[in-house]
Amino acid sequence: MDEIFFETKIKQDGTKLFAFSIPLMKPREGAKDGGGRGGRGQGGEGGGRGGRGGRGGQENRGSSSQKSSDRMTEQLYASLDEKLDETGYCQTGYIEIDTHQTEDRLHLLGECNETASELDRLDFPNVN
Repeated sequence: MDEIFFETKIKQDGTKLFAFSIPLMKPREGAKDGGGRGGRGQGGEGGGRGGRGGRGGQENRGSSSQKSSDRMTEQLYASLDEKLDETGYCQTGYIEIDTHQTEDRLHLLGECNETASELDRLDFPNVN
């Protein structure tokens, strides 16, 4: 169950929503700190995606579980940015509606800043 989950929903009024989740890293593999796919670098074409502020002041928590949680949260955002770049779903950024963790996954629910175009409705049809 190592796959990334990405589901889109465009509401009648043009609101573009998405659900995104990644599997949690297993703690026993702690040596994979600098792992795999970070090669895209920091340089963003349009700056940040938005919606990620407000978590700043918790830095001086020394526990390794906090560091692991922070690392997973950063991985969630990096994977989401990669997926949004790949699909072109939120072109002008997004607002984070909710982020939560289940037993084996980290989840984020978001809303794109822009409303859906007719092309968006064709490219991202609602599944249900």
